[in-house]
Amino acid sequence: MNRLAVLAIGGNVLIGDRLHESIPDLYEMVCALAEDIGGMLESGWNVVVTQGNGPQIGFILRRSEISLAEVPPVPMDYAGADIQGAVG
Repeated sequence: MNRLAVLAIGGNVLIGDRLHESIPDLYEMVCALAEDIGGMLESGWNVVVTQGNGPQIGFILRRSEISLAEVPPVPMDYAGADIQGAVG
């Protein structure tokens, strides 16, 4: 029997705690998740991975707010495109 797992990865899942929100911290979390997913695949699971980005969009919009005196604001759809470009 094939087992199916749908994994929502991204957003808050990638943030271990408030002290670990940097890009290197997120990278470390993604590497650990990749190992876990590899283990699932080796165990016979079919895996579908989806991506969320709530906190990451928030970071982009916050940077935009902070820089309003110098540059125009970043619209929400541009922030989403920024994340898509970063993820690949």
